[in-house]
Amino acid sequence: MTEATIFVPFLTAFGGVERLVLSLSKFLHENRSPHRVCCFCDAIDLASYADWPLKVEAIRAPRNPLREAWALNRLLRENRSSSGPPVLIFDLNGAFYAGLFAPAGYCLHLTDPPSLLPTDLSKWAWSSRKADVFPLERADVSVGRKLWAEAVHRINRRGVRKAATVIAMTHAIKVELECLYGVEANVIRPGVRTDSWQPARQVAANEPMRLLSVSRLESNKRLDWILDALSASESASAPFGGTVSWELDIVGSGTQEEPLKRLAHELGVSARTHFHGRVSDADLDAIYRRASIFLMPARQGYGLPALESLGRGLPVILNKDSGVSEILEGTPWAEICDGGSASLQRAILSMNARILGSEITPQTLPKVPTEAEWAQSIVAACRWG
Repeated sequence: MTEATIFVPFLTAFGGVERLVLSLSKFLHENRSPHRVCCFCDAIDLASYADWPLKVEAIRAPRNPLREAWALNRLLRENRSSSGPPVLIFDLNGAFYAGLFAPAGYCLHLTDPPSLLPTDLSKWAWSSRKADVFPLERADVSVGRKLWAEAVHRINRRGVRKAATVIAMTHAIKVELECLYGVEANVIRPGVRTDSWQPARQVAANEPMRLLSVSRLESNKRLDWILDALSASESASAPFGGTVSWELDIVGSGTQEEPLKRLAHELGVSARTHFHGRVSDADLDAIYRRASIFLMPARQGYGLPALESLGRGLPVILNKDSGVSEILEGTPWAEICDGGSASLQRAILSMNARILGSEITPQTLPKVPTEAEWAQSIVAACRWG
């Protein structure tokens, strides 16, 4: 059987894309399908996250967009000459490299569109703004920057349009891709493992409400909203009114760890806020078992941790603009907030009342996609079967 190739330009931090790649690799391994992961740089040693043999190959190319794009072109042409199945390229960065020199016919998985990429220049291109996807034009963007943004957008668009199959995670992303690039994407929603699912945890009326966040500690995750909401809840005029006992567990590491610790101290909530950093799977399981509510306040392209929490019997609070809200709206297990500390504060109070009112039961748990279902759909879309 010919080896399948998964291409991710840069593996520099373990996040959503890396988790998807591991899920797909695990499925392929279990089904005895040979495959490899190719990249320009693997700074995280992706294979160390797998408990199965995972082949990760670095494509040697100087740090230069043209040289890197030419190296990807070489990879795709070698794959074609060996009659290999279509290469699966991840993300808009991958589309950019493919848009320069690569032959058409690959598959493209776009995890995040430009609107969810704060550093992506293409959103300031005049032709992309005609699609009415982005807010009004910013006056502080220079003409030179707009010209470069237009070039990036056109290369991205070429890379997306050359794909034989384009895959999106949500309907909202599908609509944005159609507006920007004129392509119709297949919506394949990522799923979760079901072998460790647990029943809903029963919380006693006198037990502290234990809140949990698991994410990289970066500014776009909006953990400051959580601290602000809990601090505001302690005032006599707030909905909690200081009457609800709570503890907050924050799992993860990142550039905002120290600033968040300082903010917790300044807001007077540091005594009940516990920063765990990166933890082992066993320790994470223990933290999950103690938790009452999972918090995911920031906008996410998808929001896989919300589904994983549901699988552990833990209700979630999430931002309405997170992709998983498309399949979680209407279930008592999920409280959808508008964003910001005030909305989050109301959502916490509402979910806590729902838990104490015994509305969170196994019978009301929503059906969510599984990891195996997602991987099987990706394999079919890429024609790897």
